[in-house]
Amino acid sequence: MDVRLTGWSSQNIRGGLRDIDIELGPNPKRWTLVQMPNGTGKTTTMELLRATLSGADLTKANVRALRADDSVEHGLFEVRLQVDTKVIRLQLRLNFIESSASYWTARAGERMGGIDEGRNLPADLRLLLKPALTELFVFNGELATQIIDLGKTRAAEAIRALYGLDTIDAVKQRVNALIEQEQRRAASVTAAKEKKGITQLENAFAEAEAAKKRLEESSKRVLSHISQLNIDRSRLEAQIEARIAEDSELREKLSDIYEKKSETDDNINILSTQALEILRRPSQVHPVLLSRLKNLGGKLYELKLPETISREFFRELSAQDTCVCGRPIGHEERHAISEGAERYLAQDQISVINQMKLALRESSGDADGLSEAISSLQAQLIERRKLSNERDRVASAKIAEGDEILNSQRSELRNCIAEMEKLTASSERLTTKDPLRHKALRATWETNLPLCETELKNRKFRLETATRTRNFALQGDQLKNAITTTVQIALEILRERVRLATNEKLKRINKNEMIEVSKIEGGLVLSSPGLGAKAGASEGQKLAIAYAFLTSLLAEATYKLPFIVDSPAVSLDNAARKEVGEIIPDFFGQMIMFVISSERDGFAESFYRKSADVKYITVTPFKSGNVQITEGLEFFKNFQAPESAL
Repeated sequence: MDVRLTGWSSQNIRGGLRDIDIELGPNPKRWTLVQMPNGTGKTTTMELLRATLSGADLTKANVRALRADDSVEHGLFEVRLQVDTKVIRLQLRLNFIESSASYWTARAGERMGGIDEGRNLPADLRLLLKPALTELFVFNGELATQIIDLGKTRAAEAIRALYGLDTIDAVKQRVNALIEQEQRRAASVTAAKEKKGITQLENAFAEAEAAKKRLEESSKRVLSHISQLNIDRSRLEAQIEARIAEDSELREKLSDIYEKKSETDDNINILSTQALEILRRPSQVHPVLLSRLKNLGGKLYELKLPETISREFFRELSAQDTCVCGRPIGHEERHAISEGAERYLAQDQISVINQMKLALRESSGDADGLSEAISSLQAQLIERRKLSNERDRVASAKIAEGDEILNSQRSELRNCIAEMEKLTASSERLTTKDPLRHKALRATWETNLPLCETELKNRKFRLETATRTRNFALQGDQLKNAITTTVQIALEILRERVRLATNEKLKRINKNEMIEVSKIEGGLVLSSPGLGAKAGASEGQKLAIAYAFLTSLLAEATYKLPFIVDSPAVSLDNAARKEVGEIIPDFFGQMIMFVISSERDGFAESFYRKSADVKYITVTPFKSGNVQITEGLEFFKNFQAPESAL
């Protein structure tokens, strides 16, 4: 990515920034020297460039301090960038009345193009233009001292910011957030996070699994036994009937009983069906229900419910240009109609409710039908019981005559039936899904298969949740460790690469007293070759070291950035200025330097013979607070700040 600064402008800002527009052009020169006398807004311009590029938060006091005078209510600072072939304009808008600031971004390259509120930037540029990195290429003079200070972390931070290592670190924070989110989600299910807690859940799951297997085997065994007893019962009943049928008189009685019982069973089936049909029609269950249903239908008619206007009507209306009343339908009206349509029923829903309303109003039925059907059903059930008793009396009479075989068969049948009832009760306890029967039978997950299956499912869910959460946390820790190791290795490699490049530049800048960087920690560890560690450095040396470090750092980046600096050589002696002026500019694709007249000697002179790729701008202040922008080398070389402006 190639980022170029193509200009900046300001309005209603203090100093010489009341109305200024610096235009560097769509293809800016490699070097731009902007000569601004002290007090004309050099420092403020640097601060505003840094803030606008990084989107820094400005306090109310910061905003108030930028106000040109009490007569202005708003201020503006705009930075124009060219990112590869794309033009982007960033604006800092100041509201001096409310002491507030907001950022805006141009949507198009033209000066009067559309503007979006906020920093609407491509993702890669947004990552690039952040405070830690912006301070490197919009050079903060204090950074020179902080880079050397071992008590600070600016040197390491600069490397991390430029090469995106802090972005990689952000992945660790995201991993932590995901782990915490997963643990919060799992907390409602189980508190188990460590191996001990998971072992307890594994044991609980195994216990429920074993109980399910035991209950399934018991149920299978009981059902198999019941099936065999059913066979035995049918066999015994057939043997008993055959034994009784040996007596012709009893055979006739028994035949008559079975004929009547068959007829009774048929009647019971018919009456049961009739009763169920009646129960499905509330109007025939009871006179009170019939009365209430008719009343409900009448109320719906009386209130004219449902409303005849359907949802479709409003949807069709929202698509029209004018309302039924003739008024035009705009965007807001269309939106309101569409939202309001949701309060109405759809046409198919209205049709269904109308059918229900008609059915309610026309409800009718014989309320005595249910009671008559139930009475008839009860009578038939009593009749069937009488026939069963009569059949038993026939068998008892045969036994009373001394038929031991029949007596034995009856006794065996009774035992078979008793055993079947016992096993049927056991089967119900094992297999019933009815919550009421669970309560009546005092069933638990250890005695009832459906309850056991539910318990097993819950325990499995808790175990899986805890296991997944723990594995997720372990995998997250592994990922974080891998990220930490990767960042450490990358940082060491980058530190050494930048250190070697910095020392090469220092050899060319500081020829009188050799200084080198022996190590990059939080700051730069300095040493003198052959003499060992160096405790400190002069202001000029600090600046030279900072330039050497930053140029080495930025030169190795995968993207090209402009280097903007205020008074780049003011604290250097004349010889060092010449060295800095000769060496440092060659390390940048674009360099913008704010200078004062005293820096022309030595530093600026080194650019005069590069005039083909240098732009000279001189800012001349006036008493009114306005300034004049003059381009050209001759004016730049001969400029002296007017006394009236100082």
